[in-house]
Amino acid sequence: MKRMNKNFLGIFEKLWDAMIGNIKKIPWILGQYAFLFILIFILLDILFGGFLFYHYVFSVKNAEPQITSVPAKFKNDVYQSVLNSWQNREESLNSASAINYADPFK
Repeated sequence: MKRMNKNFLGIFEKLWDAMIGNIKKIPWILGQYAFLFILIFILLDILFGGFLFYHYVFSVKNAEPQITSVPAKFKNDVYQSVLNSWQNREESLNSASAINYADPFK
């Protein structure tokens, strides 16, 4: 049983070392074929930018706007209640400003 466990860990370590070894090769591969990768990244950028432009600019202009079937109604009673509350607030502020307080710094 112990032997099987050691073999399993050994395989795992070998796989890990192989993976790390391949990851370490990536910068060298990018450096060796830098011009090719730059061209590929520019092409991907153009394709992605074109997709975003089409999705958010062009397709929005072509879509028909949705029109609501029920128009908005002006509620006069709500307007009057808001107007009354504003007037009451203004009156209370004006009456409070009429009180003269003694200057504490004299």
